[in-house]
Formats: sequence, C-alpha cells, structure tokens
Amino acid sequence: MASILSSLPGIPSGGPVRGLECRSSEEMVDFYRREFGQAPLLVLSNREPIVWEGAGALSSPPGGVSSTIHRLLGRVGGKWIALRDSAGPGLLRIPPPREASDSPGYILHRLSLDPGLREAHYAGFSNGVLWPFFHGDQGRIDASPGTFSAYVQVNRRMAGKVVESLATLSPGAVWIHDYQLALVAREIRRMAGNTLPPLAFFWHIPWVDIPEPSGLPWLCELVDGLLCHDRVGFQTEGYRDLFLKTVRLLHGTRVFWDGERLSVMTQAGIRTLSLGVYPVSIDPAHFDRLSRDPEGVRGAREILREAGLLKKGEEIAPYLVSVERMDYSKGFLERTAILEELFTRHPERIGTLSLLQVAPPSRQSVEAYRQYAGQVQRAVDRLNARFGRPGWTPVRTISRSLSQEVLAPLYRFASGALITATKDGMNLVAKEFLACQRGRDGVLFLSRHTGAAQTMDGLTLIDPFDAPLSARLIHQGLSLDPEIRRRKNGLALSSIERNNVFRWMRDNLRALGDFSVPVGR
Repeated sequence: MASILSSLPGIPSGGPVRGLECRSSEEMVDFYRREFGQAPLLVLSNREPIVWEGAGALSSPPGGVSSTIHRLLGRVGGKWIALRDSAGPGLLRIPPPREASDSPGYILHRLSLDPGLREAHYAGFSNGVLWPFFHGDQGRIDASPGTFSAYVQVNRRMAGKVVESLATLSPGAVWIHDYQLALVAREIRRMAGNTLPPLAFFWHIPWVDIPEPSGLPWLCELVDGLLCHDRVGFQTEGYRDLFLKTVRLLHGTRVFWDGERLSVMTQAGIRTLSLGVYPVSIDPAHFDRLSRDPEGVRGAREILREAGLLKKGEEIAPYLVSVERMDYSKGFLERTAILEELFTRHPERIGTLSLLQVAPPSRQSVEAYRQYAGQVQRAVDRLNARFGRPGWTPVRTISRSLSQEVLAPLYRFASGALITATKDGMNLVAKEFLACQRGRDGVLFLSRHTGAAQTMDGLTLIDPFDAPLSARLIHQGLSLDPEIRRRKNGLALSSIERNNVFRWMRDNLRALGDFSVPVGR
C-alpha cells in the first residue's frame, strides 16, 4: 500500500539511506537531512533538556542522551515539549550549539502543571506504579487512588500541545520518550486522526515478564497507547520480546509479527507499527575529551580532596567509583554487602581501596525513596564503622549531582567502576566510564542485570544478588595484569564506538517517512 505519510510536507518519498554511518553529530545531521529534508523535528519528554537559571541564563542537566538530542535539535531545528522543571517563561528559544552557530536552534515549550497534578502523575503513577512494576519490585508499588487518572490527564495535555504545534510546524517525525508519556500518541490520534507525521517512541526502562495481565486495567491502556505509534524502540531484544508476549496475552490470535513489524487487530481497526531494538549509547569521543580537559581535571581533584582521596603530594589514592541517583533499582544495599564481603575475604584491601559513591537524592516526594535512602545511609555507616581506619574510610559519598566535566576525569582516575543495579534498562555510566578509560586499565564491574551487560563485549560481569561471587570477581579483576585490563577495556570500547549515540538516533528515526498507515487506524 502506498505510504500516506510520504505525501506529507517535509517527508521525502523513497527508501532510507542504507549504509550511512553516524559517528559524530555532523554525520547525524547529514543523515537527518537525507531522511527528512529540511523538515524540523518534534521531541517530547517528561524532563526538560534545558533549565532556566534566571536573567536569561540556561544550563543543561547532566545526561548524555538528552544532551545529544538537544544538540541535534539545535542543528536541524524544531521544537521540544517537556514538563516544566524550572522557573522562567514557558517558551524558550534555544540557540544552536556553538560549533554550528548558523543552525536554526529550536523552541522549548515547557508545560506548566498544577502542583497536585504534577505530583500525582510523576511521583504518584509514573514512579509509584510504573517504575517499580517494570523494575520487578512489586512490593514497592503504591497505587494511590486517582494517580492513573492524573497520568492520563497529563499525557492528554502533552498531546494537545503536539496537535497545536502541528498547526504551524510540519515535522519530519514526532519522537516521544519514556514511560511517563506512553499514552501521548493515543491521545494525539484521538484529537487529530491519522493524517500525522510519523510517531516514534523509545521505552528507556526494562519491560518485564507479565504472566497474567488481568487485574491491571492500566496495563491494557498502556499497551494500547504504545500500539498507537509507528515505531517503538527497546533497549534489548529481551525487553522487546517480553513486550510482544504482553501484546499476545492481551490480543491473542489477533497479533501478527514478522520479525520487524507488528500488526494487531483491534476494535478500532488494524494497528501496524515497527518494533526495534536500539541500545541507547553515548558519544565516546566526547567523554574522552572531557576526561582530559584541564578545567574538569581540576574540579575532579577538588572532589577527590573533599573525599579524602588526594594524598600528600597530590597523589590519588586507589578508588572505585559509582555514579547513580539514590534509587532502589541501583542496588545501593547490595553494593554495600559486596564491599563487606570484599573486605572480609580480602583484608589486604582494607586501607588501600575506597569507594567514591556519587549519589544525588532522587524523587524525595515518594515515601519509598525516602525510606530507602535512610536504609542505605545506615548500611554505609555500619560498613565504615566496622572497617574504617585512621585516615581511611571505606565509602565516601557525594550526595549531590556532579557535572559531566567533573565526572569524566573522576572516571579516568579510578581503579574501577562498581555498578550494582538490580534491574536497569541500559546504564550509561558503564559506557561513560569505559570511554574515559581509553588507554588505561581501570576495571568495569558491571551488574549482569543491566541492558549494557547484554550489549557489550569484554566485560567483567558481577551479580549484586551474589555478594561473595561479586567480591571475588572484584578482587580478581583488580589483580589482573594491567595490560590484560587495558585489552579488555579496548574490546568493550570498540563496541561502544560502533554502537554510539548517533547510531542509536539514526536507527530510531531511519525510514520513518516510509511507514505505511493502514486504513482504519
């Protein structure tokens, strides 16, 4: 069937550009122009990519993927719709990146919500229900009355802003991000029908095995919302296959899957979309440059001094680094148990190896997070009291966010990175650490329960649920010959370079302009 979308303004007909590599922001812009011509891009996310700091000053929150999409949008032009996180006007004109000052920049539309509605959507349903559910932690679900209604309402309001934007903007695609906005496409179609630019969605978190969806009416709506996109991307094949299993549980024999496209017969007609596996990644060259930047190095050394890891003579003491917001899915308690095993079984590590734990608070309005932060603090205090020595503390915690400019050299100086997530869609810290270790021998100790563990080679995989095994692997990894460690890092880094964030963006957006919209959707 001829593509209805190919006749829309700004969407060229014809197939995708095959074999085009994306190794830099310049090549990503070139790909976008080949795929969509001069059409702008429309992006939606829960969190705004730019924070207003007053007097016209803007800052970018840490986060590699958001920063990279921000740079792309500044080069190709368009609009980003997000929920407001900071003060200032609702509409901001974001200038292009400095290296491409002749580019159009983009408009950031920040949607303001009543505080009660925002809390019910974000802390209530998104992080009180969806986050623990899809991270396999059912005991932490807090399904308070009215929160799903708030979730629907916020998604509907975001959809309304998209429909308003389409009156004056003809984007090559609408790219929607993550679990907080899973119903936006459904609401767009209800408001505007099907004569729309392609609607793409990326599900950043895990999808879980759902043996029986009965009793979860919101899950039926969530899946229905995802089926309203033209493309849905997942981090791993496992997550995609579990999503397919859920669709089959809900729709039975009315589901058809050919390995790329999914068709589902519903009461509203046939819905057809492509499902893709696109492991999110980073720009490794960017992090390598940051890790060597003199200003960032100075900032990192100040952090090490603050943590007691800078010795007399400015020598850096050996340390492992962990960088995670304070979230139960990141395995803080499991990490502490692993360190207890390490120091118990290998007392020669006492006094010689510390953990620098960068752990900014997260979602403090959610009771489960406040309780968890207290448990972690008590566990760390017990560990430090048991193994601490004069002038040496096993775990040093930095309870605030650090910029990428400072984190990169902290990764580079570290003897290793300890990532203990009990369930994680990807985990970009693992990739950032390896990019900053180019030519060095720091060891990545990565939880096997992360998407990154399934998508890279040459890794030392630990299991946060098996503290003795993980402690043994850490001791062995740090004891390896430095040349062997460098070779392992090089193997993993080559995988990141092949599958960088620009390729991730390309694969999410590739061939969307050719996607057919069946009659009756």
